[in-house]
Amino acid sequence: NARACAAADGLELTTFVAPLGPDPDDLARTATSDPCVAAHAAIDEAVGDRRFVVRVDRVELSKNIVRGFLAYDHLLATRPEWRGRVTFGAYVYPSREGVPAYRRYRERIDEVVASIDERWATDDWSPIRYEPRDDYPRSIAALRRADVVLVNPVRDGLNLVAKEAPLLNDRDAVLVLSPGAGAFDELAGPAVAIDPYDVVAGAAALERALAMEPAERAARADELRTLARRHSPATWLDAQLAAI
Repeated sequence: NARACAAADGLELTTFVAPLGPDPDDLARTATSDPCVAAHAAIDEAVGDRRFVVRVDRVELSKNIVRGFLAYDHLLATRPEWRGRVTFGAYVYPSREGVPAYRRYRERIDEVVASIDERWATDDWSPIRYEPRDDYPRSIAALRRADVVLVNPVRDGLNLVAKEAPLLNDRDAVLVLSPGAGAFDELAGPAVAIDPYDVVAGAAALERALAMEPAERAARADELRTLARRHSPATWLDAQLAAI
């Protein structure tokens, strides 16, 4: 590790943790911009009165997008009462498409989405809104409109989306969060934990979030907002400077 390598060179290395958080004021300005307001209106019209599960990710293997879709598929297969009552919005950003492993993963995601649509879609309901393109206003709008936000990485240094969502959302969205995300250490209390490897357990976590009573949703959302405001880019920079 870094400490051992530094010691071998006769150096002493001090490590520290400085959590990063979003800028609430900047998020608020972005959310009320014309592009975000228009995107929110379009999403709201498309989703209607259905529950809305949202994920916002780069297309990377560590983000575990495929298993998130498979958990949703298992939910629809085993809990038919949710068919037609929930929509999964996946707003993902293409990443490293020149790398074969990433390109194959993107192809696998496309296959799983097509399979779920073919299996469950009806004339008036598409189970998944899958939009693989770079569109920041759309992503912000989706997080605002979400009823459930899914963040299920196998491993992630922080995952800022887990902190941005509570600050943007005005529907008391439930955060379904993997212990593999660095933000889990801060947000585990009010979040619903999801096993990133277990599709069946993942489906159960999604159902728990979707079926949660309003009072519990509100209490968890309030705590998430408080925790998400605890650290900001300014406090993160101050921690770096203080450690010098």
